[in-house]
Amino acid sequence: MLQNKHDIRTKRTHQQIRDALIDLIFEKHFDNITVGDITNRAMINRSTFYRYYQDKYDVVLKIFEDAMEKMKKDLGPPKESLKNLNEDQRSDPWVKLFDHFAENKRLYLAMLDDSCNIWFMSRLRSNIISMLREREKLRSSFLVSDKDCSPAIQEMAFLFTANALIGTIDWWLKSNCTPDSEKMSYLFRAYFKNGYVGMLNKD
Repeated sequence: MLQNKHDIRTKRTHQQIRDALIDLIFEKHFDNITVGDITNRAMINRSTFYRYYQDKYDVVLKIFEDAMEKMKKDLGPPKESLKNLNEDQRSDPWVKLFDHFAENKRLYLAMLDDSCNIWFMSRLRSNIISMLREREKLRSSFLVSDKDCSPAIQEMAFLFTANALIGTIDWWLKSNCTPDSEKMSYLFRAYFKNGYVGMLNKD
């Protein structure tokens, strides 16, 4: 019972610290936020903060790691080859991906803010590329070709997709998640399969 109470208190403290940092990112540049600012907003003392985190960068890193873990869990493993990709057919994984960003809108808006942008985008891009690489390995096929694709081409495709997705998510969140996740899934998959020219021909 005591252990349960301790776990609940620890979890609540982590959430207070993370919520405080996200609040502050909306108010001032990340570089100007101090541990004192965070502890004052979270209404905890500095020793409590340092019990769990090394500094503000450590808080952001833990927030990011948890968000990426949740994203992978939300998506689940791939269920079919990309050879069968039909952009007009509903794709639950892509809908879930956009749902994930919508459900964590405040977090991603804060992390994609100009004050965190370079650091966060670099890590987000690396994680999306790793996720794509892992999913394609599970599919045992790449894109729509029966021929083997060179590692260089694969990495270029992963990089293009990751950058396109990050830019799309940033725009979409700032547009108040309009259109909805299902429409965004359709549009992004159309781009994913057909590229720039194909996308411009989609309604």
